[in-house]
Amino acid sequence: MNEAESQEIAETPAGADNGQISPLSIQAAALVRSIESLSSVFWIGFGGTFLSMLFAGLSQLEANAATDYIYLGEYQVPKSILPLISVGFAGFTFWLTGNRMNMLSEALRRSHLPGTTVHEIFRLNPPVLNIFDADNAVPWKPTTGINVFIINWSIFFGNSLALTWSSALQQGASFGNFDVALLVLYLALTVLVLTYASRATGPPLARIHRTLHGQSLRVGWPRYLIAGGIVATVFIINHWNQVRAPMEQSDNLIGPAIGNAIDGETLLLRGVEVQLFGMDAVEVNQVCQDAEGADYPCGRRATYALQTLLRQGAVVCFPLFAVNENRVVAVCELAEDGRGMPSSPIDFMREGRKRNLSRLMIAQGHALSIGIGSEYFGSDQNEAQRQGIGIWQGSFQPPSAWRRR
Repeated sequence: MNEAESQEIAETPAGADNGQISPLSIQAAALVRSIESLSSVFWIGFGGTFLSMLFAGLSQLEANAATDYIYLGEYQVPKSILPLISVGFAGFTFWLTGNRMNMLSEALRRSHLPGTTVHEIFRLNPPVLNIFDADNAVPWKPTTGINVFIINWSIFFGNSLALTWSSALQQGASFGNFDVALLVLYLALTVLVLTYASRATGPPLARIHRTLHGQSLRVGWPRYLIAGGIVATVFIINHWNQVRAPMEQSDNLIGPAIGNAIDGETLLLRGVEVQLFGMDAVEVNQVCQDAEGADYPCGRRATYALQTLLRQGAVVCFPLFAVNENRVVAVCELAEDGRGMPSSPIDFMREGRKRNLSRLMIAQGHALSIGIGSEYFGSDQNEAQRQGIGIWQGSFQPPSAWRRR
C-alpha cells in the first residue's frame, strides 16, 4: 500500500459511502471468514469426540456389552457400523479442516495488509483453539491450541478403536460376521485416515504459522508420545472390565467345575456368571407356539435343557471379556476325560468339539446362532430347523425382538 492510498483511507470518515470498496477491506473480510469457517470445523471435531465417548460408554453398559447392538430406546444401533462411521467422520472432518486451512493460507498469501493489521485480526477473531499463536511452537506446553487439537483427536481415535474392538470381540458383529480380516481392514483404514490427516492439515498449518511468525512449526515427538498415550489410555478405560476379567488359572480357563443354569444361555461356575458366546437363547419368561399354535414356556425349557447338560459333568470355560466384575462372556464345553483342554476360543468352537455348550443348545433348538457363532454353529442351527425341534417346531420371536418388547 503506497502513501497516497494510506492517506486516502485515513481521510475517509468511518461509515462514509464513496461508492467504492477498499481491496484491503475485502482481504480483511476474507481472513475473518476463513478463520470463522475453520473454527466451525473445530467445533464439529469436538462434537464428534463427545459422540464417540457416548457410544463407547453405551457399548460397555451391561445391557449392551454382550450383544451386537447398542439399544437407544426402541432403536438398535449395530455395533459393527460404528467403527465405519467413526473412520468416515474422521476422514471427512480432516478433509474439511485441511480445506479450510488451505483457504486461510491462500488468503494470507494474497493479502497486502500490514503485518500488524493481520495480527490484530487474529487477536480479535481467533480460531477456537488459538492454533496459530506463536507458543504453539513449544511442544511441551500443554495448553497450546495444537496440543488441544491433538488431545481431542486422540480421545476420538481411542474411543473409535474401542468401538472397533467391541464389535469384533463381543458376540460378533452382525455386519458381515465381524472377523479378523474385517478388524484388520478397519485398523488399516484408521491408519490411512491418520496419515491423510497429517498430510492434509500439517503443511497448511506450517505455512500459516511461518507467515504469521516467521518460524517453522513441527509437531515433534513429544506430542506424538502424548497422542499415543492418550489413545492407549482411552482404549484401556473402555475395556477395563476385559483387562481384569476373572481368569483364575494360569491357562486362563475357568474350571473344570460343576455349573448350574441361570437361564438358557447363562450358568454359574465357581461364583462367576458365565454367558455363553455365539448364541442367543430364548429368555426365561419367553413364550413360543408349538406346531398346533398353542403357547408353551420355551424359555423355561431352554433353562431346563442347559441344566440337564450341566448335570453330565464338569464344565470348562475360556473367558473372552467381562460384562462386570462377576459376569463374563465365554466359550464353554463339557470337560471330557482323556481329552486335552482347548488353548484358545477358536479351539473351543471347532467342528471336532461336539461338547461345546453353545453348539449343543443350538442343536437342540433352544437358541439361535449369532455373530461369529453363525460361522461355527450355523450348520447345527440349520439341522435343528430342518428337523423342527425345540423352538423350530412352531413359531417364536427371536430373543432380541422379544427383549425389545
